[in-house]
Amino acid sequence: MDASDKGDKKPGDDRWGQRFPVLTEGQITRILRYGTVQRFPSGYVLFRQGDRNIPTYVVLSGSLQVERGNVIDSRSLGQRGPGMFTGDVGSLVGRAAVATVRVETDSELLVIDPEGIRTLVISEADLSEIIMRAFILRRVAFIEDEASGGVVVIASKQTAGALSLREFLSRNSYPALCLDTDRHPEAHTLMERFHIAPDDLPAVITPKAEVLRRPTIRALADAVGLSPGPLQGRRFDLAVVGAGPAGLAAAVYGASEGLRSVVLDATAPGGQAGTSSKIENYFGFPTGISGRALAGRGLAQSRKFGVEVAVPVSVTALRTKDREFVLEMDNGECIEARAVVIATGARYRKPDLVNLGDYEGRGIYYNASFTEATYCGGEEVIVVGGGNSAGQAAVFLSEHARHVHMLVRSRGLAASMSHYLIQRINASPNITLHAETEIKALLGQGRLEAVQCSDTRGAIRTFDIAHVFLFLGAEPCTGWLGGCVALDDKAFVLTGTHVPMDRWKLGRPVFPMETSLPGVFAVGDVRSGSVKRVAAAVGEGAAAVQALHQYFA
Repeated sequence: MDASDKGDKKPGDDRWGQRFPVLTEGQITRILRYGTVQRFPSGYVLFRQGDRNIPTYVVLSGSLQVERGNVIDSRSLGQRGPGMFTGDVGSLVGRAAVATVRVETDSELLVIDPEGIRTLVISEADLSEIIMRAFILRRVAFIEDEASGGVVVIASKQTAGALSLREFLSRNSYPALCLDTDRHPEAHTLMERFHIAPDDLPAVITPKAEVLRRPTIRALADAVGLSPGPLQGRRFDLAVVGAGPAGLAAAVYGASEGLRSVVLDATAPGGQAGTSSKIENYFGFPTGISGRALAGRGLAQSRKFGVEVAVPVSVTALRTKDREFVLEMDNGECIEARAVVIATGARYRKPDLVNLGDYEGRGIYYNASFTEATYCGGEEVIVVGGGNSAGQAAVFLSEHARHVHMLVRSRGLAASMSHYLIQRINASPNITLHAETEIKALLGQGRLEAVQCSDTRGAIRTFDIAHVFLFLGAEPCTGWLGGCVALDDKAFVLTGTHVPMDRWKLGRPVFPMETSLPGVFAVGDVRSGSVKRVAAAVGEGAAAVQALHQYFA
């Protein structure tokens, strides 16, 4: 075995060669023009885990040593010899390095900066396939490496805010070793070592041993290198608000056609679809695909074309400036754009329960991903809702929970759920459907302990269950628009022929997907009359780009 084959190769790992390909002399000759050749002495550290805006290094001669770790442990990921290259998908946009790389023997390296590597993957189709596949597979391996891959999160299941931190890291493909203070003795060891008090929880320890006490999502993103660089004053051709399937599709199509594009999202790429355990009716994926995997592919594709994906960034206002638009963000920054696509989607409606907020993230959940599944493994759970999202959640949770109780207000599922999901629910021995039933009260002292329900006949039943998943209807995320575009009676954005003529001030017709504000388009779940399906959202994102070209013309 060659030295470059040592390290993180595992028995039966047939993708290792795709993660760490060796470029031929001819391929290296072709990419020399995208970087500069430099010499580095043995022991020189090219970059450390957590550093940002680092180049991609191609080994021409010599060897590199790669290692990764957290505050508990670190390990070698092996050597990289001639023809091999560093980096992963984050390298395309200057995000934080996921490993430390040092020069093992005196080496000659081709140094390609982030702009150069983006140009390379656009210009060289066959090399792009090799490099992008390697980058994506490396990120997948990184996600799976919880033990030494990323940050350490210390909390208990009942710690307020802990679930949101874990979900943010998971949905943004950044692994976390989560230590429960009720189950893991090493959590208390780390708390003592880093002087973390119980009131400091949830606490996060970064790979650089920086301690974050009860951090905000933005503070966490800044600390681990997930947040974008400064955006203040930057000007784009296209600004997309919302990174769900519709928003990412609009950005990919726009950037691939030469538009300088940015996507702004408060949470993570993927939107509501990104929280789905498996999407089985999306065309082209006969065995299904998880929402996170679909979002990851869309994100990698957008970065390939140079889209700036800014997470976590909330847009707080949209206003006009001359013939362009200004988007104001929650961190005080502003950007300008020639056109805007609204793709903020919709959120699940919250039931009118007086103490609902006391249990959110600690017994009440609005997603059903692997993160939430770890909270309720082996226990009974309740899923509320009769749509596809609720059905997917029930099927997924039935693989982890002891029993799943589905509560719907209607007489059954046929009117609101895909037939294949109904079949799967009916076939599952540990899913029970409770029709014409709804939650009346949440019970517990300090934590959720029981749920009181009633049916249409007025019969009351109490479930001794501490985990409830809510998938109730959809409320559009349009509050930030401040009335600058026309909405329907349920606050979804009106577009195209549905725009009220008293709100339209131009002599030309309204373009498809265009709102009452010329140059601002709406796609996906936030749009009035849209089909609430992933494939439809992607199609709308593409259609909006065609329409905005008409607007530019």
